[in-house]
Amino acid sequence: MILETDRIAGVIIATLGLVLLFVVFPFAIEDMDDGSIKPDTVPNAIAAFLVICGVLLAIKKGEQTKRDTRELLLVLLYFTIIAAGLFAIPHFGFLIVSPFLAMAIMLIFGERRPIWLALGCVGMPAIIWFLVIQVLERSLP
Repeated sequence: MILETDRIAGVIIATLGLVLLFVVFPFAIEDMDDGSIKPDTVPNAIAAFLVICGVLLAIKKGEQTKRDTRELLLVLLYFTIIAAGLFAIPHFGFLIVSPFLAMAIMLIFGERRPIWLALGCVGMPAIIWFLVIQVLERSLP
C-alpha cells in the first residue's frame, strides 16, 4: 500500500487535534468561575473540528497531483516563522513581535501593497490588542 500525502496529512492533523483536546488544553486553559461560557469551549470545538477534518482527509481518496517544490518551501518557511513567533512572544511581548510576524506572513503570501502591509502589521495587532485587553479584559503576553 502506497501512503498518499493527503492520507498522511489527515492522520497528522487528526492526531494533533487529539493531542490538543486531551493533552494541551486540559493543562493550558484555566477554568473561570465567571462568564457565560467556559474558556475551553471554543478551543475544544476547533480541536474537535481538526480531528473530524483530519479523519475525513485520511479516509477520502485524493487525486494524484504534482507538488510544487516552491510551495512546499513556502509552507515550511511559514511554519518556521509561526514557531519562531510563538517562542518570541513570551520573551518580547505581543505588541513587539506581532507586527513583525504579520509582516513576514503577508510577504510570504505575496502581499506587496503598502497600504495592506501597514494595515496588517499595525492595524490588526492594534485591533487584537484592543479586543483582548480593553473589551475582554484579558492579558496578552
